[in-house]
Amino acid sequence: MSSESVAPKTHMTHDIESVMEHFEYIANLVGIEHVSFGIDSLYGDHVGLHHVFAANLSTKDTSNLKVAYEEVEYVKGLENPTEASWNILRWLVKHGYSDENIEKVIGGNALRVLKQVWA
Repeated sequence: MSSESVAPKTHMTHDIESVMEHFEYIANLVGIEHVSFGIDSLYGDHVGLHHVFAANLSTKDTSNLKVAYEEVEYVKGLENPTEASWNILRWLVKHGYSDENIEKVIGGNALRVLKQVWA
């Protein structure tokens, strides 16, 4: 899968709307049972860490990207992993996701997979 295929098409800024657009794209592609949210926003200089990853992993060659994104210090709406992660839940409720599907993506899917793998 190319990185272009999962890039947001409508929300071209790094904010909760672009994150949720990506979530919906993947959920529609593979099914709600196979997506989950994790706290992968870091405290501190997460942009600097991403630069270190890109310089040392296969992600350093992004010349195939046709869309340029402005680099920002944080994802607006998800600035603080402890407090702002609740915005994901609020977004899901606001957009009509069922309690069952919300439970799946905020931890149920991960717990199901862990039980299957560790059992």
